[in-house]
Amino acid sequence: MPELAIQARGLGKAYRRYRHPVHRLWEAMTRRPSHNEVVALAGVDFEVPAGEGLGIIGENGAGKSTLLKLLCGVTQPSSGSFRVDGKVAAILELGAGFHPEFSGRENAVLNAALLGLSEAEVAAALPRILDFCELGSFVDEPVKTYSTGMAMRLAFSIATQVEPQVLIIDEALSVGDGYFQKKCMDRMRQFVDGGGTVLFCSHAMYYVSALCRRALWLRHGKVAAYGPVLEVIRAYEDYLLAKQTAAAEHEEPRAAAPSPARILDVRQIRRGPAGEIASEAAGYRYGDRFELEVEWRSDDPRLAFSIGVGVNRFDGVEVCAFGSNLDGVPVPGGVGHHRVRLVVPELPLVKGTFTLFVYLLDEAGLHVYDQRIVERAFTVENDAYVFGLIRPPHRWEAVARELSTAERNR
Repeated sequence: MPELAIQARGLGKAYRRYRHPVHRLWEAMTRRPSHNEVVALAGVDFEVPAGEGLGIIGENGAGKSTLLKLLCGVTQPSSGSFRVDGKVAAILELGAGFHPEFSGRENAVLNAALLGLSEAEVAAALPRILDFCELGSFVDEPVKTYSTGMAMRLAFSIATQVEPQVLIIDEALSVGDGYFQKKCMDRMRQFVDGGGTVLFCSHAMYYVSALCRRALWLRHGKVAAYGPVLEVIRAYEDYLLAKQTAAAEHEEPRAAAPSPARILDVRQIRRGPAGEIASEAAGYRYGDRFELEVEWRSDDPRLAFSIGVGVNRFDGVEVCAFGSNLDGVPVPGGVGHHRVRLVVPELPLVKGTFTLFVYLLDEAGLHVYDQRIVERAFTVENDAYVFGLIRPPHRWEAVARELSTAERNR
């Protein structure tokens, strides 16, 4: 069994809420309760083996931040117990632990020392911290002048460059730009591959699935699901979809942040007597050739890419997925317009209507630059009624029956 880095048993946290400050004094004097108890966590059990990532997911107010504060020792549990082995570095709230009047450099020295580094170790780590955060001349400006993104850069750089055994991240990456988010994800992946343990709280399910082997879904302070990351994420997304469907009110869509790379077009290519024909929706039969062309534009010469394609049945059943990075196939990068084609020589699908999910990713397949969802992108028809979704290549073979001893002796 792998060594456990974190273990929690029956972990709970309740807060006392007083309607007025004087009620605290009244309670202390009379020994009579004058508060309401708010339960933030109740009966939370989980464990994280050393060298793995655990994703903490759930809606706002589910108790995720409370759990991470308990594990970091910021607050004490009301019930249960937990154990964390090794040096812990955490980003819980942006700006927490920073002196606003000190410069980024001075805060880096201070925080590294607070994490237990000696003077010599701080001196050795400081160049790595300043190089990773890429703050330039702002590193010598007071932290109170920093944007939230700049504060995140400094906090993440300190937490990951002081060589902890356990790294705890609470939604900090959501305020960073796309370039630095990718850099952070690459760093955390290297950290886990090197034997480190990560607790990663995020609403970005793709990041959670890419970084973590297991996930913990909290709902109203209790464990709704805990186990393999894809199973837990699927259950959580099904819950959110059902909740969204049942909601009576719909929010106005918000404009997405500009991306350094974006998908321009997704089209299916059919071959006919007159040559290639591009279409948004198409009809196929079992065994037909399937070609999907993806066109995108990049404004950053440093970027390298991969393409991911998912195929779902119209009711959401996941059918199959393709990734250029998983197949070891490089795709064009740098500035300009680029195109690639996914070619399936013989479509194994036998019937149904399908939706395409197309992702423009970084070269490691971790960071999503852009995505395109094509509802009911194509259909597959069949002359006969068939069972299932696919018909894999196969054959039947006759197997000679082996004679029993009695039959051989006749």
